[in-house]
Amino acid sequence: MVLQFSKLPPPIGGVTIHVSRLLFQSKKEQNLNLEVLDYSKERNLVSIFKKIFYAKIIHIHLSNKKLRFIFAFLFRILFKNVVITYHGKYDFKNKFDICSLKLSSASILLNNFSYENARKIQIHKIYKIGAFIPPIEEKLNHLKEEDIRGIDKLKQKFDYVFCTNASSLAYDEKGDEIYMGSELIKYFNNKQNIALVFSSPNDGYYRFLKKQFSSISKNIFFIKETHDFVNVIKQTDGLIRATTMDGDSLSVKEALYYKKPVFATDVVDRPKGVICFSDFEDFDKKYDLVNPKIEKNEDNSQEIFKLYKSILKEF
Repeated sequence: MVLQFSKLPPPIGGVTIHVSRLLFQSKKEQNLNLEVLDYSKERNLVSIFKKIFYAKIIHIHLSNKKLRFIFAFLFRILFKNVVITYHGKYDFKNKFDICSLKLSSASILLNNFSYENARKIQIHKIYKIGAFIPPIEEKLNHLKEEDIRGIDKLKQKFDYVFCTNASSLAYDEKGDEIYMGSELIKYFNNKQNIALVFSSPNDGYYRFLKKQFSSISKNIFFIKETHDFVNVIKQTDGLIRATTMDGDSLSVKEALYYKKPVFATDVVDRPKGVICFSDFEDFDKKYDLVNPKIEKNEDNSQEIFKLYKSILKEF
């Protein structure tokens, strides 16, 4: 059995969606049993110990560097094969990152920057595999009628309707907003012909931005409750991925999957077809490029399953 040591939705985020889709796709695989230990919700100690005991591989999806190392160490002394996905951009200068990388049976890096820096620590047991797994259409929840109407009104009034998403209000190591919400609002507040759908699963970011700005113009529409962002992507004209740091963004891959133009900050290497910008002055010169060559995204779950099977053969 392969155990995913991760959260599951809710909350909705790139990692939780990745794991839930990986779990769904695994049901199509013969001789591969995947289960999840949701460390944020599971409280039944018998169930926890039982899952860990029967697991041959434990796949860690943790963002906290220290905790990731601690659990990697714990599972290794329990004689488990440990796979770690580093969801983000890593230079592997942190001692906990270095130790967890060396402890793992296999490590998955999502972008070239992280992969090349991991190779400076060790050459073996590291793999560059993207996080994208296609949406499960039949499991997508429809948007609320009020949200559909809000997007439709923007499409009727404005030439181009962008969308962006932020899982929560979060800050990087410099104290800047990771999802650049304030910069987005400042930029769109001054625009007459384009609009923005700002998608967040809770209203915390919205309340923060309302305090930051004396007024928010009518070309900006907020969706403030839990929803499937895929449905927002499908109904708008293009995605803005404005972040100060990133990994292998799920929303970028989803937008490309649905043949939508993607504009993203150049803080990490981006997939082919993405139009990169450095700041909103740069974005202002590029957003009318509405017909870039959009590359097809592959289902990365098969590469992950192949890695599991190769480890299990050696076990």
